[in-house]
Amino acid sequence: MEKVKCEIYIECKNKEIANLINKALSIDNERYIKTEVRENYIIAKAEAENIMSLLHTLDDFLSCLSLAMKIV
Repeated sequence: MEKVKCEIYIECKNKEIANLINKALSIDNERYIKTEVRENYIIAKAEAENIMSLLHTLDDFLSCLSLAMKIV
């Protein structure tokens, strides 16, 4: 069975902010989402066995992202 994959690009004001947000997010990511910073973007890659599982992972990630962005 093929996995469902998703890639999200989050634009930040600058690389320093992208690094701060990425560091805050990496605590919760574990094996579910891989993130990296390129210039002023956070790139998040996720994959799951099915679409519902992926949607659950993305919902959690985006909630954490929203909070991290408000704090920074």
